[in-house]
Amino acid sequence: MSRRGLLVALLCGVLGLGLGMIAAYAAQPTSATEGAADPISAVSPSVPIDPSPSTSPYHPDIRYPPLRPGLPLPVVHTISNDLARWTYHVPLDWQAYWVCSTPSSCPPDAFTDKPMATKVVDRAQEVRFRPPDEPKSGGYSLRVRVLDNTFVDVHQIVGTKIIGFRDSPEVADFNVIHRDNRSVYFEYRDAASNLHRYNFFQWFAVPDQTNATLEMSVSGRARDVPGLKALFNRFADNVMGTVPPPPKKQKSPHGNQGQGKQGNS
Repeated sequence: MSRRGLLVALLCGVLGLGLGMIAAYAAQPTSATEGAADPISAVSPSVPIDPSPSTSPYHPDIRYPPLRPGLPLPVVHTISNDLARWTYHVPLDWQAYWVCSTPSSCPPDAFTDKPMATKVVDRAQEVRFRPPDEPKSGGYSLRVRVLDNTFVDVHQIVGTKIIGFRDSPEVADFNVIHRDNRSVYFEYRDAASNLHRYNFFQWFAVPDQTNATLEMSVSGRARDVPGLKALFNRFADNVMGTVPPPPKKQKSPHGNQGQGKQGNS
């Protein structure tokens, strides 16, 4: 190759390299300082995406002594409806409070967390028990509720409860700790108070039946868990359910007077 041809080849090579560098630079993504990145739309927005658990700290628990295991349950109460009558035991000196889950479950003058008179405890459809000097929220308690349920099996109601809590806007960071055919342990973040809460549920059916007619739950803080488990198990050991007798037919206030009149006419 002549000297002139060599020079031309070198110039062509330099020119090609320069054009390649310019094209590569133009293909680079825009710097983050030039604008915020926009999210990419999902292919199918209808597909649910489970949010990641929150890493923010919980609000400190209330200052109240923890629930200790071995608490005696000498106080006996009953709760009943047309389907079942249940006898259960609660700790000594615990105060009963109204729980108005539905408007029909409380009388007009009652409201949730109002202290309940002893004479009406056994006539209520749902009751919460806790120490009388404990704050209204953030502590531990035992709740009992009779269910007007004629067809849902005990094991089916476990799954229904889990779904209800998991989908509730009042609950975050929901986590099932343990479950079996008639009970479930779970923990969650209370969305309103930002407290770390533990809630254990169990359901009961009258012997020789499968439909759950009694729901019992205990709730509290992490420091209460040993006591909650003990109370949970002691309650199950003592509870007894029976089918109430059919209501007695009331006699007509007129007796057989109507038939007598018909016979005399």
